[in-house]
Amino acid sequence: MHDPAAEHGETVFDFGVTALGASFHGDWVLDAQDELDHVRTYLGTEGDPAGLVLLIEDLLRLRDSGLDDDELAVLWHATDPPLGGAPVIRGAARTWLDRLLAVVVPSARARGASEASCTTYVPCAGDGTTTSADIDADAGTAGHRRLMPEVVELIALLDPRAEGHEPVDAVRGALVRCAETVCPELAFRFLLHAANGFWSRLTPETFGRLERVSAAFGHGPHVVDAVRYLVD
Repeated sequence: MHDPAAEHGETVFDFGVTALGASFHGDWVLDAQDELDHVRTYLGTEGDPAGLVLLIEDLLRLRDSGLDDDELAVLWHATDPPLGGAPVIRGAARTWLDRLLAVVVPSARARGASEASCTTYVPCAGDGTTTSADIDADAGTAGHRRLMPEVVELIALLDPRAEGHEPVDAVRGALVRCAETVCPELAFRFLLHAANGFWSRLTPETFGRLERVSAAFGHGPHVVDAVRYLVD
């Protein structure tokens, strides 16, 4: 997602770790032996590896981030379907990310993805390991950083009308930390799922802002459409 010249057909709808988390609908256990068996089914065995590379990028960013275990768990469960179903990872969040990578990376490599695309990524937000000059030298990450303040403002507008899987203050805090220290684009996708989980009230103006930010990140039209029903 950080290459502004790339064409990402995989981003028309939700993608990456947020789409994977949402795939754990309540009855996945009927079709899989365990969590990783479900992941293998979700990934499939054929096709272009580009979508898997985007998923790997998300997983690596989260695993290597400065987010603590609770923050990673809060973000993961923001993607949980309304009735739940995703594996509980609190207390072992990074172990879970490593388990996912152990499944996704070989699948991507088998489909032709390069080793570099499965092990490295361009740093995005300032996490203390790179300088602002290094980050801003890359056009994609510079574009993401410019959108960070608006993503943080949109997080503050998260308006719960129903109980979520996590307290709303904890979700807001984890989202802001993700936007500021990991990647604003990734935080934005988690925000959309959080809004869905809390059945948040969206004004037409707020939804319009979501659409503009999503388009600026390079998403397709249906990423934000998933929460259009919340507009009132």
